Amino acid sequence: MLCHTYASFAILALFVANPFVVSSNSVSPVQKVIQLIEDMEGKVQRDQAAASNAFEANAKNCDDVAVKKGYAIKDAKSDIESLSATVEDEDAKISEYGTKIEEVSSQISASEQELSKAISVRDGEVADFKKVESDLVTTVDQLSGAHANLKKTLGGASFAQVAPDAKRALDKSLKALSMVVEASFVTHAQRSKVQAFIETRANAEDDLSFTSVATGNGGSDAILETLEEMQDKAEGTLSDTRKADMEKGHAFAMVRGDLENELKSRQKELAEATHAKQVSAEALAQADKDLASTKAALKDDSHYVQDLHKKCMFEAQEWEVTNRDSVAELTALDKAKAILSKKFGALIQSRSHQRLKLHLSTKDDAKTRALRAIQQLGKRFHSTALVSLAYRAAADPFAKVRGMVEDMIAKLMQEAAEEADKKALCDKDISESKATKADKDGKIAKLDARIEKAEAAIAELTEGISALSKEIAETNAAVTEATAIREEEKSVFLVAEKDLAESEDACAAAIEVLREYYEGGSLVQVGSKTAAKTSSEGNDGSGILGVLELAESDFAQNLAEIRSAEKVEVDEYNALMQDSKMNLAVKEIELKGKESEVKSVKVGLRDNSADKEGLSTELDAVLEFLDMRTRQCETKVPSYAERKAAREAEIEGLKEALTILGA
Repeated sequence: MLCHTYASFAILALFVANPFVVSSNSVSPVQKVIQLIEDMEGKVQRDQAAASNAFEANAKNCDDVAVKKGYAIKDAKSDIESLSATVEDEDAKISEYGTKIEEVSSQISASEQELSKAISVRDGEVADFKKVESDLVTTVDQLSGAHANLKKTLGGASFAQVAPDAKRALDKSLKALSMVVEASFVTHAQRSKVQAFIETRANAEDDLSFTSVATGNGGSDAILETLEEMQDKAEGTLSDTRKADMEKGHAFAMVRGDLENELKSRQKELAEATHAKQVSAEALAQADKDLASTKAALKDDSHYVQDLHKKCMFEAQEWEVTNRDSVAELTALDKAKAILSKKFGALIQSRSHQRLKLHLSTKDDAKTRALRAIQQLGKRFHSTALVSLAYRAAADPFAKVRGMVEDMIAKLMQEAAEEADKKALCDKDISESKATKADKDGKIAKLDARIEKAEAAIAELTEGISALSKEIAETNAAVTEATAIREEEKSVFLVAEKDLAESEDACAAAIEVLREYYEGGSLVQVGSKTAAKTSSEGNDGSGILGVLELAESDFAQNLAEIRSAEKVEVDEYNALMQDSKMNLAVKEIELKGKESEVKSVKVGLRDNSADKEGLSTELDAVLEFLDMRTRQCETKVPSYAERKAAREAEIEGLKEALTILGA
């Protein structure tokens, strides 16, 4: 731009050296120089305005890009925090699922061992039962055979008349009885009677003496009755044994079913935990991938913003240098114009007025009409530029009125375009700000809904955790109470068992002593006379022995009943403990799950709250910008439409002047 200044001063020096080289009918050379200076000033001002507009557009672009990148960086940081929380949460879930898988696997192994042990125990019980059942069936058969043989043998008229086979069968039955009497179901009295009968057979001198002793005084009826009692007792024991084995089988089936159901449930739980761990692992991998990508994008955006800031600062510095040069050039041109105007102003003004007066009074040509039209147009629209144009055109010695009018039209059209661009920019900024505001409002509304849902879920989960904790505490209290009751019942049972067992043993011992006293002598007697005498005197002690045997039987029955009741109580207690254990395990797993879910929901709530806070800050910035642009772009007086109409009228008037000049 300084070269233009040097050229202007060269022309100025030429005309100043000989200011009156042109005839009196032409424009003054000094005035021409001033016009050239003014044209140069206009060009410098236009270049400066263009550069200023370019700088403002570039600065706005820098600001817009910086704001957008700032939002992107902020979103990336928010995403990084969210993804980091997701990574931490999924990692915790994987650890939790791993622990759960180990626990469930351990429980499955323990249940399988328990089931295997139960099956082994049951197999042993079945084997023992079959052996006992076989023995009892054999015993029943032996007792039945012995009873039949004795009845057949002792019921005849003479033992000597019995066939040899029957005698051998009797001896065989007696041998079988010698083994049967050792069975657990045989009472002491029954054992003594059978043993006495066997000893009588063994001590008899011949078959006749045995028959006399065995059949005398109702002896055969007594032994047959005893055998019948023993047979009934053996059959009852066999029935009880079978019933007990059936109950054990039923209990085993229940235990086996429970263990198999538990195994099935644990295996399903293991499969679910394994699947959940796999899902969390996939989510963790995806979150790690997204986190790395987001961090890379954040790094790129940060570097881009830094480079953009440096570039915009450099362009701002260049603009300052250019603007400073333009201001200096305009100052120099203005000073030159002032010097010329001060020295030759009076002469220039006098000649200008004379020439304008001469032209207006002598000839109303096309130029005059055009100048008059421009002057009237300036007065009508109160435009000093148009009035000034009329005076400048009247003083133009080179008939450049047409060019000056065209320049004015171009200037007005440029102003119209700039104002239209400004209005379009205002409308665009306001429209985009309103759209951004609506978008932020929508996102905040969604976040509010998510936050409300998360808070409701946390409240519900907290209530569930409280209920589960209470149920676990109640179950533990019930287990403690049941254990205390069981211990007390066990103590009472042990005391009663000891008393009944000791009472049964005491009765058995007393019966044995009394039987030895009352019946021992009669069994070794051979003659029937002594036995008859003893029987007739009634001193055989059968009354006290019967009472003791009845007492022994009652004690044995009571002992069996309390033992059976104790077994039932123990089974019920064990079942209660097993159910409570499973119930506690299920509730504890559910409790851990709810606690983990609460943590996850809280992480989401924290993220949503942070997102809402960030969006609220962004919304405040958008509202502030929208308010600023609204105030900057608000309709002024006159309005844009009025200014546009006036400017179009000016342009039409100038075009009409051009038409006049071209006529």
